[in-house]
Amino acid sequence: MPAEMATITCSCGAVQLTLPNAVPKYRCGCCCTECLQRAYIGTNGTPPPFSLLEEPVDLLYIDSQIMRPDSDTLARLSVFKLNDQDAPNINLRSKCCGSVLVTENSEFHRPHTMATFNNLGSFLKCTFSDLPEPGFNVFTKDWTAEKRQALRKKEKLQYGKPLPQVDDPRLPTNEPAFVEGIAAMQLEANPKPEGSISFAELIDGMEIDVVADYYDEAHHD
Repeated sequence: MPAEMATITCSCGAVQLTLPNAVPKYRCGCCCTECLQRAYIGTNGTPPPFSLLEEPVDLLYIDSQIMRPDSDTLARLSVFKLNDQDAPNINLRSKCCGSVLVTENSEFHRPHTMATFNNLGSFLKCTFSDLPEPGFNVFTKDWTAEKRQALRKKEKLQYGKPLPQVDDPRLPTNEPAFVEGIAAMQLEANPKPEGSISFAELIDGMEIDVVADYYDEAHHD
């Protein structure tokens, strides 16, 4: 059994996922409207707390490996897609308080990686070790030019230089930080101790709902 594990805990504390690898693979900021909509869903409509929506969602890319939850926890889990049954992201949510715990993207994450959210305050509690610095911001096309420029200025003060901005990751790009991030997502989960299961095994048999809540809030600039 690994000496140190990570946890992801819903806002009411009734659901906690334990992960055998406590160190995230990669980290980036996401400006997409879907991440913002996911945040609204996870906070049950309360405006998400990341600096009055002037910061990207802080994504942690983590091994898609979870210690098998007990039956009570499993009964409190549900899965959904946003707005469209063919959407690439499958999201895991707690039924008790609605926190969105993790998401897996079929285009970039599967089968070794999933993502969780590091700046939702009390709405989602993550404990990881050795957090990496963010490598880039993605889906900046969903922000106005003014917001993108303001983000650059803020990051220059915080990091000494602004992070690279990847407008749309579905388009070809040679941005080194993005290439590094994609490579990290393809690393196989390690360790896989006895009693652990993959995200795919966790959600096997769960009915996938389609949720369109807070679409307008997420798409209103």
